Amino acid sequence: MLRHRKLSIVLTAVVLGIAACNDDTTTAPTLETSQTLAAYTVRPLAIPANAFTGEASSVNNAGIAAGWYRNNQGDFAVRWTTPTQMQSLGSLPGFANTLAKGINNAGTIVGFSISANFLNSHAWIWTAAGGIKPLADLGGGASLAQAINTSGVAVGWAFDANGLEHAVRWSATGVLTDLNPPGATSEALAINDSGDVVGWVFPVGGSATRAHLWRHNGTQKDLGTLGGASSQAFAVNNALMVIGVSDQRSPKPEVAFVWTPGVGMRALGMGPHSQGLGLSNKGRSVGLMISSGVTGLSIFQGVKAVLPDVDPAKGPFSGPTSVNLCGTIVGSSSSPQPTNGNPVPAIWTKAGCD
Repeated sequence: MLRHRKLSIVLTAVVLGIAACNDDTTTAPTLETSQTLAAYTVRPLAIPANAFTGEASSVNNAGIAAGWYRNNQGDFAVRWTTPTQMQSLGSLPGFANTLAKGINNAGTIVGFSISANFLNSHAWIWTAAGGIKPLADLGGGASLAQAINTSGVAVGWAFDANGLEHAVRWSATGVLTDLNPPGATSEALAINDSGDVVGWVFPVGGSATRAHLWRHNGTQKDLGTLGGASSQAFAVNNALMVIGVSDQRSPKPEVAFVWTPGVGMRALGMGPHSQGLGLSNKGRSVGLMISSGVTGLSIFQGVKAVLPDVDPAKGPFSGPTSVNLCGTIVGSSSSPQPTNGNPVPAIWTKAGCD
């Protein structure tokens, strides 16, 4: 099945790139006219002139986005306060590449840095007052912070001393909790404001990953699949609605799913070879479908919208990653600049708040 796109794009960025300058003053790629479709308008987010790819990984309710860009020197974590204003977040000492993954409504950002030889990584947290600081890990030389909620509680994963991957949670004061079920491997990928966490678990004796829910009260739940072997959960909102991707019974392809406590898991409606990646507290879901290209999608109250590409001539390629309360979406999309066709950080906006 398709691997979790949020993480796979990040790791691909680190392996293929060696990124960027730290200039805080940048301009957005030139684009004279925005492309509009299904009520959404898209535009690229500012990256330096020498950058050749990037992604906006998360957006908060104020419209501030966090993500990264890459050039020939490495990967650099940034935030965008407006589409044309970018700020570099710095890096942990001794690490060549840094990527931002999650932002909360207070503007606190989490992510990870990777060494120049790609053998080590370390999760971090950034605030405007304190800058970038490392988070505790499990002693295995690799960790990643993926998401952070309004209270400042973050989740992600870390390797233990034996090199096994464990879902973890960091409290607002930085205290680390290991969420991994005994003997399993796992990743925590999203958290809501109540402290409910979703991701996946590869259980002891299992043959595939399973979408997993860690409730704030300490209970846990395997969310199941749509008939196939594997599933992964990528987002959860305050109503305990969960979205992700699941295998179906062969020969049907994997599809995006939605899970709710009352109904359980069902297909989200994004089509074959799709993944649900971001979810708002009003229930708007965003994701993508892969066919002849990568089509970005949004579903709200049962209505599906196709997200426009920054450069339709190079599309379809739009990969949304996150959506805020009013429906502003961020991710990446094909662009006329750079001319190599790599995706660049993008933002999709519309009138109204839903």
